[in-house]
Amino acid sequence: MGKITTEILEIEAGQNIIEQGEGGRGFFVLNSGSLEVYKDDVLLTTLTQPGTIFGEIGDILGKPRTCTVRAKSSSQVIRIVASDIKDIIEKNPDIAVKIIKTLASRLESTTKMLSDKDTENSVWSISD
Repeated sequence: MGKITTEILEIEAGQNIIEQGEGGRGFFVLNSGSLEVYKDDVLLTTLTQPGTIFGEIGDILGKPRTCTVRAKSSSQVIRIVASDIKDIIEKNPDIAVKIIKTLASRLESTTKMLSDKDTENSVWSISD
């Protein structure tokens, strides 16, 4: 198994923690403060709940970052880096459960948003 490192970062308001499209290893846990999540310069959500995990998708999929995360206020985050996401899951099953719950919650929100959007669009669509 590979090495896992953790680092506490103090982030100033307006500072980017991760940037969409960049390569990166590691994910983050919000300790305090508030963060904004942007996709293609569109604000998607604000993270304020301590313990919120973000930046994990790149590690899981081995792809570039999908969003930019910027500090809305002075914030503290923990950066967790491992040579392989499997190392984190094997050594810290509680983190694995938290990641699964986070991803499931995001999928549920996205599904609801798309469902609501389809319903809204069907109201305004005109059939020939």
